[in-house]
Amino acid sequence: MRSSVGGGFLRWCSEIVLGLYRSAVLVLLTCLMPIVGAVVGYGGSKLAYSWSANLTGPPLVVALALLGETLVVILWIAVALWCVHPLTSRTLSQAARRLAARWLGLRIEVTYRTASPVTRMATGHWWDGEEYHKSEREARRRARMNARFHDPQLHWDGLWSVLAGVTVLPVAALPLVGLAGGVYLTLTPGFLGPGIAMILAGLAAAPFAWRVLGPLARRFLGPIPYARLGRRVAELEAIRADLTQTQAAELERIERGLHDGAQARLVGMGMSMQAAEHLLESDPAAARAILAEARASSVTALAELRSLVRGINPPVLTERGLVDAVRALALDAPVEVAVRSSVPTRPERPVEAAVYFTVAELLANVAKHAHARHVTVELGYEARTLTATVTDDGVGGANLSSGSGLHGVERRIAAFGGRLEIDSPAGGPTRVHVAVPCVLS
Repeated sequence: MRSSVGGGFLRWCSEIVLGLYRSAVLVLLTCLMPIVGAVVGYGGSKLAYSWSANLTGPPLVVALALLGETLVVILWIAVALWCVHPLTSRTLSQAARRLAARWLGLRIEVTYRTASPVTRMATGHWWDGEEYHKSEREARRRARMNARFHDPQLHWDGLWSVLAGVTVLPVAALPLVGLAGGVYLTLTPGFLGPGIAMILAGLAAAPFAWRVLGPLARRFLGPIPYARLGRRVAELEAIRADLTQTQAAELERIERGLHDGAQARLVGMGMSMQAAEHLLESDPAAARAILAEARASSVTALAELRSLVRGINPPVLTERGLVDAVRALALDAPVEVAVRSSVPTRPERPVEAAVYFTVAELLANVAKHAHARHVTVELGYEARTLTATVTDDGVGGANLSSGSGLHGVERRIAAFGGRLEIDSPAGGPTRVHVAVPCVLS
């Protein structure tokens, strides 16, 4: 019991020290814009005050003059921040993203505009994408300036820098101010009690104050809102193109299978039946042989039709659901497959079919490439998400390269808003996890 209390106290002390360090880092990271604003505001107010200090006249005129002076100071501050942010916002925002990733596990990816290439024209001038210049050096300089000052992501970073100065900075500074103010009061005669209280308050706030970075980082350190919308539109367009291509390939497969396989055999069976009909009275033995061949051909045609419709929902999936359909796949697999399920009821039919064919393709990949002896398929449902995990003891090395079947599986799952995760070190084992949002029926 005593060791447990001691360990808890040591953990609390380490969290206090870590919190003070992180608060100090955030204060240094977010104080630039407030300092610039304060310096420019102080200088502007001094200059404006020197102009209006001796102003006399009716009270309304004086009030209007003071209001104009305040507006001018605010305008100066805004212009100063606007001029400073292209030079510092990207550096400060990137540093804040690294801290969010290291401290909170937030992976935030953004894209900045790059300088457009310059081209020498037939006239001898250089074109930077917007205007002509006499020299290549001037064209490249203006291209860099245009990329820096007209980048929407950089302006969004500037908004973060300003907001962080009035939100993250004061909250992160609370433990440091409490600690410094408490030390100062304890050294002042008669203020020992308030000083100790401030020190304790600062130490108690240290493990929590720096966490204000989390919600603001999620909201303002990511891509600009319409860039996120554009990325989602691009993803949906890619998914639509994939679905169209997949549908066309599936129709072509069915058409080719019918034309080259079952259709040809059915035509042959009809011709055989016609020949047997003509021979039935004159040569019954030959007619019987032809009918036997036709019967064998019908068995083959039926097998080909079953193989052809394997890419369409199998009856066991339609009638029994996902879990039983996966168990049927396990029985037909060339390796030993164990199926475990915690799915309470049937998922939505389109999602059910997508997960079924995904598991079927993963089992086919195991049979072709993994050289595994045992496979486990786990089906689960939690937090409105259907999951399927296929684990094998094979050679490993599976990846999402563009030419692999796993890339096609990922694209099929992405059409339903799902994700595919692969853990396959060299030498195995391989674990493929599929998660698709859905609602159970």
